[in-house]
Amino acid sequence: MTPRLRGFVEQHPRGTDIGDYVRFVLVLAADDEHQTLVTLETFTDDYWRATSRGAPTRARALHLLGQMLDRIGTSLTRSRPGE
Repeated sequence: MTPRLRGFVEQHPRGTDIGDYVRFVLVLAADDEHQTLVTLETFTDDYWRATSRGAPTRARALHLLGQMLDRIGTSLTRSRPGE
């Protein structure tokens, strides 16, 4: 599955909701707690609502994934002009 996700990343630039979500999933799949924490901090500082900095990394990661999915779902369900 990881190779398929990497291909998807190439189609969606960094800074897009879907692109950032897939990149974060790849970080989580690598199971590197330090990189997960670095990525959490980056996304939280950039534009996502923070979880408590004292919460365990995995709990913070799941909270962030939930926020990302909510945002992606909202953007996918909005009607686009001309449709």
